[in-house]
Amino acid sequence: MKLIFEYIKKYKITYIGVVIIFIIGLFIGLIISFRTSEDDKKEIKSYVLESIQSLKDNKDNKQEIFISTFSQNVKFIFVTWLLGCTIIGGFTIYILMLYKGFLIGYIISIVINIFGLKQGLTFLNILLILQNLVLLPALFLLATSGIRLYKEIIKKEIDFKYELIRHCVIGFLCIGVAIISSCLEAYFAVLFL
Repeated sequence: MKLIFEYIKKYKITYIGVVIIFIIGLFIGLIISFRTSEDDKKEIKSYVLESIQSLKDNKDNKQEIFISTFSQNVKFIFVTWLLGCTIIGGFTIYILMLYKGFLIGYIISIVINIFGLKQGLTFLNILLILQNLVLLPALFLLATSGIRLYKEIIKKEIDFKYELIRHCVIGFLCIGVAIISSCLEAYFAVLFL
């Protein structure tokens, strides 16, 4: 854990940049959701209600919820990790973080708009916020690692093997955090819905 904090401290400018890009995406998602037409909001509401009903009907199937959430998280982690290993990684990782922020902001705004503030916040706490509070710091760390690896590749003044191993270790750490996050989502979805 000490190594992680030292890494964040050493590359805090990059880490802060990733977080700022994510927050910008969050606000863009909030703004775009207000521009969603009423017909689209009705479609989204019916989809969300169907999803909630599906979760209620499958309360005994925590494993299915876990697998679905985990596979989504691992796909995002893998793409972020892979982009960090490429020359186009620096720019595209920022776009990926912007996209993740956009999705979360859009979902938050739409759910609150559909269910109202009190019920919407309860729903979001159960199915979105807690898991992302666990997962997002790890994703920010992976994105920072990928951007740093990209910059080191460009400079060509590195021990590439060492940097790649470090990036892989952070990727595996993120997968471990994704397991915890997915377990939380499966547990709380079944417990509170």
